[in-house]
Amino acid sequence: EYAELEWPIDILITLVWVAYAVVFFGTIGMRKVRHIYVANWFYGAFILAVAILHLVNSAAVPADWMKSYSAYAGVQDAMIQWWYGHNAVGFFLTTSFLGMMYYFVPKQAGRPIYSYRLSIVHFWALAFTYMWAGPHHLLYTSLPDWTQSLDMTFSLILLAPSWGGMI
Repeated sequence: EYAELEWPIDILITLVWVAYAVVFFGTIGMRKVRHIYVANWFYGAFILAVAILHLVNSAAVPADWMKSYSAYAGVQDAMIQWWYGHNAVGFFLTTSFLGMMYYFVPKQAGRPIYSYRLSIVHFWALAFTYMWAGPHHLLYTSLPDWTQSLDMTFSLILLAPSWGGMI
């Protein structure tokens, strides 16, 4: 239900999200320190990925003031819905939670993170592979076999940054 809102509500969500992005990236742009904390990498990805997911998933044809129809149909609609659903949870919860952990755990421990470089590798590996792992919810459906195979490959590759980052 949260993925199929009518077009005026989608526009309001987009405006709020753009304001959030302007505040976040504006703050990053005015920073006084040279490096960017790892937590901010995760929050930046969270903001950009959720924006892309929302815009692609919300593509609709308005029928009247409060009614619209999806721009996708059939298996394409299922693919977009699961791509959105999987990544909305992944980026909305996972990257935002990891961003908090990359900030608060070192702060509470009174020690810096083990390796800044390793953290950035964790970020890029997670951000790149997670985006392609949504259709594993559609195995053995009418989704083309090559798409299912590619997705399962990314889902398996995703184990490395997921477990590596946690450790």
